[in-house]
Amino acid sequence: MARLLMMTDLSESYATKLLQGIIQYSHEHEPWVVAKIPLSFRDANQLKTVAEIATHWRADAIIGQFRSFEDARIFQERGIIPVAQDYKQVFPGIINITGDYQEAGRMAARYFLERGLRNFAFYGLRSVVWSDGRREGFAREIEEATGLPLRKVDIREIKNFKTAWWYNTDKLVHWLRALPKPAGIFCCDDLRAYNILEACASSRLSGLRIPEDILVLGVDNDETVCSLCLPQLSSVALDVEKAGYRTARLIEEVLRLPPGERKEAFRDIVVHPTHIVTRRSTDILAHQNPYVARVLAYIGGNLDRRIRIEELLELVPMSRRSFETTFSGEMGMSIYQYILHSRVDRMKELMDSGVPPQKAAMELGMEYKALSRNFKRLTGLSPREYALRAGM
Repeated sequence: MARLLMMTDLSESYATKLLQGIIQYSHEHEPWVVAKIPLSFRDANQLKTVAEIATHWRADAIIGQFRSFEDARIFQERGIIPVAQDYKQVFPGIINITGDYQEAGRMAARYFLERGLRNFAFYGLRSVVWSDGRREGFAREIEEATGLPLRKVDIREIKNFKTAWWYNTDKLVHWLRALPKPAGIFCCDDLRAYNILEACASSRLSGLRIPEDILVLGVDNDETVCSLCLPQLSSVALDVEKAGYRTARLIEEVLRLPPGERKEAFRDIVVHPTHIVTRRSTDILAHQNPYVARVLAYIGGNLDRRIRIEELLELVPMSRRSFETTFSGEMGMSIYQYILHSRVDRMKELMDSGVPPQKAAMELGMEYKALSRNFKRLTGLSPREYALRAGM
């Protein structure tokens, strides 16, 4: 029976989902004992005091939001396995629950590009590892897809992490109004996205329409925050609960080893972005060309069957050659390629929700072998490999 201390902010969706994954592992194996140390206690005392309490409680492991100046190896010296939950940096010599931050940024960029956007911005926190990674992935994907230099992504970052909640609404609105429209704004997390939506709603002078003028996308898919936003917030979903499950499994693996061999078994747990949950803050096809927007809407609503180019042409008063040229110019890919990318993205969403690969292909009205071949070409993984990575 493992004994685990949680020194995290369990009022946050991320930490709660981690704990849910740990609890699921516990239910499937030997029950765990889990206790919480408030971050306020950590802030008022030295980490050494927390380590003394953990030792007295006979903790096997601690998951904590450690600060950059703290040495979490103090727990390891007492036979306790330290696990760092994302805070500001990755810690050497211990287990980290980290993330594929650049892929989250790249996913956000592809999402905006597929909606025909050509103006992009990023809102985040400076010198915080997960914000930095998401910003870099977002800008790199845009640069590679469009040829636009990185400086074309308008970046605004909060310098002081401690006071990130205390943002200047007027300055934020001034920045937003200066952006070329329509613009896709990717935020490092849902709370920063909430800042933007709240600033627009509370400022009578903003004149900003969401999603008509700016499309806002967050990360974490914190359903409480996303539903509080007006309009409701679209967000990149992460497999945090699965990461909690994998963390619990790793802790048990390490506990089975002699104390002198445990450090060699330490490895980081990576939280992966899985899909984007679209809500009202991005629920628009931001194309200047109404014919392209009409066709995209039709494709999105008919991914579960074969779509013929002839039926798309019935939606627009253009010749086939003229429309194919227009579509490729707007989207940076052919109609066929767009449908294929959309089907692969939809297949990923289905598998992320637990649908087996072959059934996911059936729900899309596709023959499994053909879709599987294209899935691997676009993602680098077969559907089965993707499903295994997304699994526990």
